[in-house]
Amino acid sequence: MVQEFIEQDSYKAIDDIYKTILNVAIVSNAFVLIALCSFYFDLTIIFICFLFLSISTALRIRFNIKYRFLISAIFQLNVITAVIAGVVGMGWSSNIWITLLGVIFINYFLAFNQRLLTYSVCLLELFVLLWLYLTYKDKVVEIDIMVQIGSTCISVFFTFYLVFRLSFFSDAITSSGYKQISEEKEEIERISKYDFLTGLLNRRSIERTLRYELKELREKSSDANLVVMLGDIDNFKKINDTYGHDWGDKVLKEIARALQDTFRENDHICRWGGEEFLVILPEVKTEDVKKVETRLGTRIAQVKLPDKSSVTMTFGLVLCANGVITDIDTVINKADKKLYEGKKNGKDRIEYEIMKANKDKDNA
Repeated sequence: MVQEFIEQDSYKAIDDIYKTILNVAIVSNAFVLIALCSFYFDLTIIFICFLFLSISTALRIRFNIKYRFLISAIFQLNVITAVIAGVVGMGWSSNIWITLLGVIFINYFLAFNQRLLTYSVCLLELFVLLWLYLTYKDKVVEIDIMVQIGSTCISVFFTFYLVFRLSFFSDAITSSGYKQISEEKEEIERISKYDFLTGLLNRRSIERTLRYELKELREKSSDANLVVMLGDIDNFKKINDTYGHDWGDKVLKEIARALQDTFRENDHICRWGGEEFLVILPEVKTEDVKKVETRLGTRIAQVKLPDKSSVTMTFGLVLCANGVITDIDTVINKADKKLYEGKKNGKDRIEYEIMKANKDKDNA
């Protein structure tokens, strides 16, 4: 799943890796061809370089990232055959083997379908390197000192350049990967906290919030209260049956927006389940509760059905006075009972219950 969401920067870095490999193959093969024709004529190496120069050029001109496996295989074969031919023809002291040593370290960047295959290629190259060392380290080949210096410099330069460039691209891929993981983590957290349809908090999130607010209510010394409201859209099943589920979803989203417009930024609104919504209002004074009822009724009435009639809601409201010691289940059960009473009493209304501080609990 993660692979389906790779960032654009990561895609670009992967493209650049294979373009760089082809560019290095083209330039190095061309450079060796010129050098061999000018200073040290070796028909075998010339043939190898010309063959892979042609293939690499064709792949670069018609570059497509879907050929990355082919590019990796061609590049590996190019280096292995060129190094073998170079060491056999010019000896171990030519230092052409340095190129193969460098390629072993960059196999991480080359796309083979299975990790086992990548490890196998590394082991093959190590075996070739060991075989060349044991077979040709003591073999004396008469070559001009300038040819030896030139082959060493070319091998070191191209190896260093390739490793350096691919390491740069790996930083881009790694950074993109971290960014991608971070964004996916945030998305997972968002999904776990919010209802997908309305964008409101979901039940799990609001339960944590309510526990926290009840704890704050016990510990704070102020005259503010905590209000918990459990609301239900009236006749929602009939709305679904009459106008269809699309309209039902639209009503849910419109009600969610109405609740957000009605309450303060520090209030907590949740889709409790189905057509039920839970609202937590911290720091509310008793005289402000009636204002909330008026404002809420006016805003919900603006949500219209296709026949232009207004959607209505019934709420059970529990006002927890400051200092009340209670728990989430008790508060929710009381709000649910008041909601049920509101339905029995004609709907489109708010039924209240006040939970007084514990010292007055017997009189509540």
